[in-house]
Amino acid sequence: MCGITLTIGPQADVSLARSLHAANAARGPDMQGVYARRAGADLLLLGASVLGLRGAITAQPRVGAGVLAWNGQVFSGLDVGVHENDTACLFAALEASSDPLSVLAAIEGPWAFVYIRADKVTFGVDPLSRRSLLLHTPDETCRSLILSSTRSPLARERGMRMRALQGGEVGVLDLSCLGGDGVIDWGRALALYRLPVTVADVNRVLPASHPEQLSVVEAEVDTFLSQLTAAVRRRVENIPAPPTGGARVAVLFSGGVDCSLLVCLIHAVLPPDEPVDLVNVAFAQPKPRGKGSQASIGYDVPDRLSGRDAVVELRAAFPDRELRFVEVDVDVETSRSARLAVVDAMYPSDTEMDLSLAYPLYFASAGHGRVDGEAYTVSAKVYFSGLGADEQLAGYTRHRKAFDRGGWNGLVDEIQLDLDRLPQRNLARDDRVLSAHARDARYPYLDLEFVKYVSALPVWAKCNLALPPGEGDKALIRLAAARCGISQTARRVKRAMQFGTKSAKLYQGAPRGYKAGEQRIAT
Repeated sequence: MCGITLTIGPQADVSLARSLHAANAARGPDMQGVYARRAGADLLLLGASVLGLRGAITAQPRVGAGVLAWNGQVFSGLDVGVHENDTACLFAALEASSDPLSVLAAIEGPWAFVYIRADKVTFGVDPLSRRSLLLHTPDETCRSLILSSTRSPLARERGMRMRALQGGEVGVLDLSCLGGDGVIDWGRALALYRLPVTVADVNRVLPASHPEQLSVVEAEVDTFLSQLTAAVRRRVENIPAPPTGGARVAVLFSGGVDCSLLVCLIHAVLPPDEPVDLVNVAFAQPKPRGKGSQASIGYDVPDRLSGRDAVVELRAAFPDRELRFVEVDVDVETSRSARLAVVDAMYPSDTEMDLSLAYPLYFASAGHGRVDGEAYTVSAKVYFSGLGADEQLAGYTRHRKAFDRGGWNGLVDEIQLDLDRLPQRNLARDDRVLSAHARDARYPYLDLEFVKYVSALPVWAKCNLALPPGEGDKALIRLAAARCGISQTARRVKRAMQFGTKSAKLYQGAPRGYKAGEQRIAT
């Protein structure tokens, strides 16, 4: 993983480039570098910061006939040996190709990149926008063209407007259009478009029987586990081994069935002597208005309680695996003092709902908590997330409503909508927030091979929403979890992160009429 910054603009604006480089350095503390050249009357600066996660740490930007800044992981689509560095392998492929986008389009994995060769600057993000790349085109607030993985405080102070590239969005900038007089026709110099993106087509075959008479196909569980285990293995096998006693991976852990099943499969692919960190975040709640001082009332929020229950069951299922339950407690003052840092990290996402979702990720990424009452800091650079299971296997309330309204056909339509919306989901926001403390997010449920497998299954082999919550929703995942030995966790009903951690209640006692949700935050 790395942070990327490209600025093309007046040399007098170097202070902005420096601020962006500094903001991105947090994403990649292992190594930083800058490439500079003239671009007409302007100065081009390409910066990269590196978090080494595969093979030998490779300096960026990588310079040869072309220049590469790469923020991504290659899980398939490019031949990378187990101990090779994927940046080096990708750079070799780009140098050998006349079409950079064809090389990137073949790669399965999260990525954002900038590649400069001769007078062409090519950039973009993967089809699901699992990595962040923000774009600013020159305007009255800033005369520079900017690409950056994240915003800097100086960019905020200047009121610069940036937007996140969406799934499969790429751009080509023709530097030959940047004349020596400093006058640039950006409309002619910059072309933006999207690579064709079809995540998957949901199997539309409908059951012939009445829903109440149907059950999930039990025989599918073994194949499901095999496919998901392969997705987990692709995301684990190339991470460098940790120091003795250290954890190679951490899991964003609420105690829900999705993340708990990932723990089971991580156990299956990791060496037996390596611990796994289960990071569980809880926010202290302020007292309601008019009831005295804003004193905290404890951390036994729903996700903490379900996390404790799940880890007990996981330890019973895998007694030889050290599972570290990392309790990250965030008091009211700490959450408030971090607000501006979280706002900068999640930008351009800017609603109170975004903030309530970003807070748990930000403090999980920081990784400062307790294990069995003793202070502990997570050292793993890679965090696993269960995101993507609900969309594919009917885990949301809206899926049940669609089923109630339109039966199996309505449910299939709703799942297809969720898949189609994945490229516009908030994965890039989550990348910006988690990487604020140099963590790399990995999503096995969004492995494109796994997504295609699940989408090809008939809907009744995945769920049966005629059955109650905790049973019929995500039924295939629940059966798989029970098969792995965590039958109590397998029945746990879904709870949204902002409610499970109580981050949605951080501003209890705010002015009358305040309601956390889609309103814009004040910065």
